[in-house]
Amino acid sequence: MMQDEFHKHMTEAGTMHARNMLRGGLCAMALLLLALSCTDLAGTGMAAERQVAPHELRKMFPGQFRALVRGFDVRFIASRDGRLKGIYGSLTDTGRWSVRGNRLCIMLKDWLDGKMKCSPVRRAARGEWYVASGIRFRRM
Repeated sequence: MMQDEFHKHMTEAGTMHARNMLRGGLCAMALLLLALSCTDLAGTGMAAERQVAPHELRKMFPGQFRALVRGFDVRFIASRDGRLKGIYGSLTDTGRWSVRGNRLCIMLKDWLDGKMKCSPVRRAARGEWYVASGIRFRRM
């Protein structure tokens, strides 16, 4: 049902609403990113604890990630050469990822209108979830 809703938003003449939903959530992730330091992750009681160091970000990427973006469960594949692919059901977008200083940066052609967005990433106190710009994501 969520995929149908997402697809409807993306295929209607007014796709701006769905783009804005994704843009707002995907801004610098995916994943991808201004950290929320006291966010409860999916009701688990895991508060974001500390900023992830640049060397830790580089160890995380490349890889495959599950991201919770404004209620949408989006999968991201980050390739070693900097390519990035976002997948939501039958919908996909492509772009680039990089680590700049202590920030994770992503660009998606459609979902972020081709703009690069960068933000620090915080790791949850317990578990494998990360938080960036209100997006929760984890390695798959």
